[in-house]
Amino acid sequence: MIEAALKQSLPLSAQHGAERLNEALRVAVFPGGKRWRPILTLLGTMTAGGGAQSAMPIACAVEFLHTSSLILDDLPAMDDARLRRGRAALHLIYGEGLALLAALALLNQAYALLARAGAGRLIAEAARCIGPDGMIGGQAADLDIRASRGNSHALASRQLKTSALARLTIIAGAIAAGADERDVAALARYGECLGAAYQICDDLLDELGESETIGKNVGQDARHLRSTFTAQFGAEAAQHLASSLLAEGKQALRERFGECRTASLLIEAADMVTGVRCQVSGVRVESPDACADT
Repeated sequence: MIEAALKQSLPLSAQHGAERLNEALRVAVFPGGKRWRPILTLLGTMTAGGGAQSAMPIACAVEFLHTSSLILDDLPAMDDARLRRGRAALHLIYGEGLALLAALALLNQAYALLARAGAGRLIAEAARCIGPDGMIGGQAADLDIRASRGNSHALASRQLKTSALARLTIIAGAIAAGADERDVAALARYGECLGAAYQICDDLLDELGESETIGKNVGQDARHLRSTFTAQFGAEAAQHLASSLLAEGKQALRERFGECRTASLLIEAADMVTGVRCQVSGVRVESPDACADT
């Protein structure tokens, strides 16, 4: 259902001469990924009492936002990465100009899909999560080498690259469904904790993983002289911090939603998303939950 919706929503151009742009969009959006983010969006929506089908355009918007951020992050002016999901970064295939345009087209389409959901608050929340105090601000902190070295405030700002979009991923459908504010707040806390833990696991992968296994360049943080939680505190301490963040996020769901089936699936998903990444790097994020072993 998600793949079909993404194909239907893909912002292809009808203009003569834009064929390579359309090709770049297809390559960027359909790399064979697991679609964790749209799945989490649908689960967050259902946990707050909304319907999965009505939230599908929002799930597509989240995936488009995520993909656009990957394209931009790989550019030479940003992370200067050559590998993404096991193949050449988009700008190496189609050039920086078309890669940039593809990212903008996906960003534009994401906001269009959110607008169609009919909630002005949702657009405002998306702008906040993506904007200068969200993902864009986190990327700016990532680029500032001097601020990023050994500075805990810079590390927290850098985490916004992941945690802000994770927050939006979890709460977007709930907002559109008119969910209770307490439901949205619990989902938001879970999303922020999941995103922060995911970033720590990503840092572990960058330092300890192998490009052939994870499908993207490793050693990027060291190459760009960026401080990370792994570099500053060590792999074991970073692992414990990720575990603590996951526990906090899960507890927020339990306190608000109890034994709700979709909330339980969100809890299980947190272990799967972060556990898979850390296990690839040779580090296990321990979880007190039985579902971590499933």
